[in-house]
Amino acid sequence: MLIGQLLKPFGYLTIKHPYKWVVDWLYPVLLAILSVVFLLTFHDIRKLIEPNELIPMMLSFVQSLPGFYIAALAAIATFGRADIDDILPEPTPKFVVKLRGHENTIDLTRRRFLAMLFAFLTGESIAIIFYCMALISFGAKIYSYSLTPYLPGPILFGICILVFFIAIYQMILATFWGLYYLGYKLQE
Repeated sequence: MLIGQLLKPFGYLTIKHPYKWVVDWLYPVLLAILSVVFLLTFHDIRKLIEPNELIPMMLSFVQSLPGFYIAALAAIATFGRADIDDILPEPTPKFVVKLRGHENTIDLTRRRFLAMLFAFLTGESIAIIFYCMALISFGAKIYSYSLTPYLPGPILFGICILVFFIAIYQMILATFWGLYYLGYKLQE
């Protein structure tokens, strides 16, 4: 039960909506693949973990984000307008809630959607921080290590970099989606 509660911020990814997967997965994966191909073509990928390179610079940027996401979450939770508690228009995002052993599908309000979004962004930014620290600490070993003859270290390291970019782009796109809702949709 405790693990389920600790992972609850990532429940945002289970919200059902016909277009949400595009923002959550399609665009981040496509942008990550393009970024890795670009880096493999024009940069020595092993150097990404060195000081003043991409991963340490992203780490220093992402470290400042959890506080901002938590502040946004607090603002959403205490926002005073009543219409923030109206159900989102069609196609309405839906979420499965377990209550007393029963699963119930509920339509999301703007407040609940935004709270789930910014809780997710807080959790994801913290996870990215730890992932960056692990890449910086163990990236050179991963690059020189071969898991199997079919998965040599450079390919394993490239997969780690791809996962990094997917998470970064997912966080960036979800942030802009949250800003869109806060800046424009709440005013309608």
